[in-house]
Order: sequence, then structure tokens, then C-alpha cells
Amino acid sequence: MQRHVILVSSITYAIKGRDFLRKNGIKAYIEKKITSNGNAGCGYVIVAEGNKSTITHILLNSNINIVEINSIV
Repeated sequence: MQRHVILVSSITYAIKGRDFLRKNGIKAYIEKKITSNGNAGCGYVIVAEGNKSTITHILLNSNINIVEINSIV
């Protein structure tokens, strides 16, 4: 199963997004964003497993503001 890192604009969106994904049967959790120099940034990401288009659809229909989404190989 493919994993995706979804950057959102606030911890509130991260919590709500994670909860919406879980309610739809998608494994998801929240992490603090790590910058390229290894420090924790001020943002949060949702890490979710599943189909990217399904995950995106659920979040957008739940009014979760997606800043960026990247797939992990």
C-alpha cells in the first residue's frame, strides 16, 4: 500500500483530516513537519496509506485545506 504525506496549514486541519480519513477506513496519523535540515517545522502533516485520489477526494470534500501532498516510495 502506498503512503502519502499531506501538508496542511494547521494542527486543527491535521486532526480533522486524520479523523475524516479514519472514518472512511484509511489508516492515517499526524506528524510534526521535518524541514530539510532535520528540524521540526511549524507545520503538521498527515501520513496516510491508500489511494492518493481517494485520500485527496475525502479531504477536499471535508473542507480540509491541502497545502501539498507527496507520495512515499
